[in-house]
Amino acid sequence: LALTPPGHPDRATSLSNLAIDLGTQFEQSGDIDDLHEGIQLDRDALILTPPGHPDHAMSLCNLGADLSTRFEQSGDRNDLDEAIQLAQAALVLTPPGHQDCALSLCNLGVHLSTRFKQSGD
Repeated sequence: LALTPPGHPDRATSLSNLAIDLGTQFEQSGDIDDLHEGIQLDRDALILTPPGHPDHAMSLCNLGADLSTRFEQSGDRNDLDEAIQLAQAALVLTPPGHQDCALSLCNLGVHLSTRFKQSGD
């Protein structure tokens, strides 16, 4: 992050990459604080990639994936509901033929399946 300080055009990418790394670290260590920090970095990256930004849909997907992971750990339905909303928003931005359409569809499907398994909803 030191190489991409606030205001740098690649700051959002650096934040997203660090969030991904923290998610991987969480998977290996089980330290929930890594996941919490990754989610905050995802949120910061999303702010820097507003609607219309070419990376906005991917930022939505990244945050949703991490929230879904946190739901699996905590059972907090708010995390899962937000993950579903983010995946739906990302899908709207990735019409058929878009390079990220399959990822958006997959994420939404996984989140909806998780909700169904959890609540029958």
